[in-house]
Amino acid sequence: MSRAVSSNPVFDRLFSQAVPALVDGSHRQDEPPVDGGRWPVSVVCVPDAPTRTVLADVMAEALVHAGPGHFETGRPDASHITVRALEPYRDAASPADQLSADWAVALDEVGRESPPIRLRLTGVTLTASAVMVQAEPVDDEPWELMRRLRAALGPLAWYEEQWQERDIWYASVLHFAAPVLDAPGLVEWAASHRESLAHDVVLDMLTLTRFRYREDGVRRHMAMEPWRTVALAGS
Repeated sequence: MSRAVSSNPVFDRLFSQAVPALVDGSHRQDEPPVDGGRWPVSVVCVPDAPTRTVLADVMAEALVHAGPGHFETGRPDASHITVRALEPYRDAASPADQLSADWAVALDEVGRESPPIRLRLTGVTLTASAVMVQAEPVDDEPWELMRRLRAALGPLAWYEEQWQERDIWYASVLHFAAPVLDAPGLVEWAASHRESLAHDVVLDMLTLTRFRYREDGVRRHMAMEPWRTVALAGS
């Protein structure tokens, strides 16, 4: 039998706050990144193929109501779970930077010390900027991974220090980047899928990656450009 997990009330709060913004059209609409903005170099976990399929299926359902023009973050080649963002978006960021080498040292340290983490995908929530799949830790290890990364980065952890500490695990499958085609339909769909999943995933790698905007005239997404991946090899 699968271990029971607690439902994080933050997901409920996000959903409640998102609904009015989506219905009245004031939701956040992402744009291709610019220096100082969103989509910075980050440390992420890339889920396994079965989990990427689950996320892609949820994204496809959401798109029926959201319509075209949004960032399709749940694509199998784009899905990820962010552990920590490291700086504002910087177009010139390169793996050859000394800063990138310093990040990699911290990543290696965390990989040596941290075991794989386990999450359960439980369902869908909405925010004013995205459709998320909720991920609930089955124990304290995911939170400990966040703490280890913060400690290993030291002063390099500065970027997220300006906000409240992360209190949820999630995978965004859609970032709104256009008007929502059928906002009431999207809200109704999400409300009926809040507890639609029971998918366990083991994340055993950490990846240092940057993101690049991609579009083909019809579909849009932020592509990952991985710079370094380490195994979570601790015990």
